[in-house]
Amino acid sequence: MVAISRSYLQDQVYELIRKRIVSHTYPPGHRLSEAALAKELGVSRMPVRDALRRLLLEGLTEGSSGKGLWVSSLSLSHARDVYRLRELLETVAVELAVKRATAEDLTRLRSAVHTQESAAASGALGKVVKASMAFHNALYESAHSSILSLVLEQVWAQAQRYRELTLGKSERHHQVTHEHAGLVEAIQEGDADRATELIQAHVSSALAVVAKYLGDDIPEEDILPVASHRRPRPNQA
Repeated sequence: MVAISRSYLQDQVYELIRKRIVSHTYPPGHRLSEAALAKELGVSRMPVRDALRRLLLEGLTEGSSGKGLWVSSLSLSHARDVYRLRELLETVAVELAVKRATAEDLTRLRSAVHTQESAAASGALGKVVKASMAFHNALYESAHSSILSLVLEQVWAQAQRYRELTLGKSERHHQVTHEHAGLVEAIQEGDADRATELIQAHVSSALAVVAKYLGDDIPEEDILPVASHRRPRPNQA
């Protein structure tokens, strides 16, 4: 039985079930019973019911309260939608970061890259993923947009499910760190065009890894719906 503090009980139950879905402790198709979860977590059914309602709204579960709920399925089509949305939102985040990032924000971003470099060098996959997520959180904070951060959190919950599946299936750990470092440099220099190009290529590469794991190759024009409409540089027609 998991020990859960009685303070902020509903939020804790929600966060725990959500984490288990994202990490595949509860895999796609796993049945989510109010009674079973309440017993497992040592709580009443009310906070579990509230948590499942929130998770259904987020798309992490499927079904209905009357017929039962289960962890939502994953697919290439779903992955495409998730990563396209992530690309759109992170492009906005980067554009805002170029305009709004403070000296403290840039320090946090550089520190996150350094931590990620150390994690990649150690070969500890769990540390690599944690460090990468810390970088993205620092990036979102640099945009100074609470509504954008809120929406990105929801999208990342979906993307993280695919990242967990592909963990250890790709050798991109050092490359990702290099991409993050380049992104920080572009933000620091105030180069919005370069920064958006980098984040779009970064997300596209992540989707390509997922597609390969799921047994398909996605044409570049299908991966890059935003990049194909980039603003031209001054020296371009």
